[in-house]
Amino acid sequence: MSARTSGGTPGGAWAAFVRAAPTGLALVPVGMLAAQANWGALDVLLFGVLGFSGSGQFALLPLAAQGQGFLTMLLVAVSINSRYVPIAFVTASRLPRAPLRRAFLAHLLGDEAYAVEHEQDASVSILAIRLTIYGAWVLSTLAGVLAAGLLPRSSLSGGMNLGFPASAVLLVLSFGQLKARVPRIAAPWPRRLAEMGLCIAAAVLLFAWLGPVWFWLPSIAFSSWRLWRAGA
Repeated sequence: MSARTSGGTPGGAWAAFVRAAPTGLALVPVGMLAAQANWGALDVLLFGVLGFSGSGQFALLPLAAQGQGFLTMLLVAVSINSRYVPIAFVTASRLPRAPLRRAFLAHLLGDEAYAVEHEQDASVSILAIRLTIYGAWVLSTLAGVLAAGLLPRSSLSGGMNLGFPASAVLLVLSFGQLKARVPRIAAPWPRRLAEMGLCIAAAVLLFAWLGPVWFWLPSIAFSSWRLWRAGA
């Protein structure tokens, strides 16, 4: 049973904002990537507000630059964002029951918010965390495009990995989530190891067969099922 409460206080919201702010700041450099693809400020703003998927945007920028069709880009985005299936399983109980509020908070969910949140967080804290990271993402990508016009084009070379700070922060936060959740899986260790080995074997075979875009779908499906069965 989760200890999370449905209410919250302004102090709790402020504490949640302080907790999420460093992660939001790590997203600031990512907006420069959109400038590399010569996207306009309005395009990037709408993309961030409506899409709000860093990895999806990373994948779609080069596809858009190559003139790929809408269906191709949609399938790639769905494949990449399928990782939100297990995330949805373990965070659905944190959402309010009112349909509009539930849909709004669900839209604000991202990898970073999932990694920062705690199960005992009150609803106001969850809202503060998700809004902080969502706002940081949208505003920083927009600011990145506007600032890119003031920088020499040579400074925006394709080899510059401006997404590294966000990836590094997310990696650290993800280890914290794993540390909290893995002990809840009640299966004995031999079974856990067997399941992980099966998942790895399937991923390797599908990587060789389907390539780097689709191979991880079985891993996502297995993780969804396992987390659901474990109640994690």
